[in-house]
Amino acid sequence: MTVSLILIFTITASGLSAQKMTADSTRFPIGGQIYLTLSLEVNAGDRVTWPETGDTLTSQVEIISKTPVDTSKTENGKLLLSQKLLITSFDTGFITVPPVSFQLATNGGSTQQLLSDPLLLEITKPTVDLTKDIRDIKPVMTAPYTLRDFLPWILLLLAAGLIGTLLWFYIRNRKRNKPFIKLPSRPARPPHELALEALDNLKKEQLWQKGQVKEYYTRLTDILREYFEKRFGVNAAEMTSDEILGVMKDFLEEVSTLNDLRKVLTLADLAKFAKGQPIGAENELSFTYARSIVMTTSAAPVMTQESSIVSETSTENASISKTNKD
Repeated sequence: MTVSLILIFTITASGLSAQKMTADSTRFPIGGQIYLTLSLEVNAGDRVTWPETGDTLTSQVEIISKTPVDTSKTENGKLLLSQKLLITSFDTGFITVPPVSFQLATNGGSTQQLLSDPLLLEITKPTVDLTKDIRDIKPVMTAPYTLRDFLPWILLLLAAGLIGTLLWFYIRNRKRNKPFIKLPSRPARPPHELALEALDNLKKEQLWQKGQVKEYYTRLTDILREYFEKRFGVNAAEMTSDEILGVMKDFLEEVSTLNDLRKVLTLADLAKFAKGQPIGAENELSFTYARSIVMTTSAAPVMTQESSIVSETSTENASISKTNKD
């Protein structure tokens, strides 16, 4: 049953404007839902202030949803504005929906307030058959289990498994005297980079300029000895100058490089054993020779079996020589 309540006002400037509040049905069960339609017919150019509705029409009638205000043309050339409200009520009996107010400003400049007629709704109670037996309420339904219910237990089992695995690795590595976590080691720097860095640091200290000539040559030859040991596997730290020259001639491809090494070692022996005092130019030249030796041999040549035997023999002789000295 469709009820249409219409109130018609006479507007001097714009003619007749009709406003309605209609319902799909004026009778529905408690908790049921019906559509309530608000509509207003105006002339083109009129301005309308649509009634504002919140969540309720009255304290007993709730608005569930509402559509935007729709505009269409009528057969007589006017504009029809309409909006649908989905309403419900949880009270029973007769409920009056009060009139709604439309503000209309006509094209001629006059302003009118248009009110719809009130609407009477009947909300009915559920039908109960008293002749039938009284039935108990339904038992509480058990909700089905979901993954969310088991997720805490799954995470707990995974955590326990992870802790157990880590503990097993720790005990095993401890028995084998291995670190629990083996971090990747940094690649070793090339010997020539270390030697060049040490030479640069020695130059910055300016030892021979301060009169520390013996300390200067000791440091200079120690850098070369350490470089020969890391680059060629020669135990130069335990060798004399002559023994180093004898071994390194198998590694130094150019004769000029071997001559530079001989000059550095000769001046070093001269300064360290107080047989003489090299001059400043010789000190600078020794540094230049040492740096040139490192740069020239930065790419180590392939070691032959014969040179390997010579190196090992020289190392053994150096060790015997040191033992005899001791």
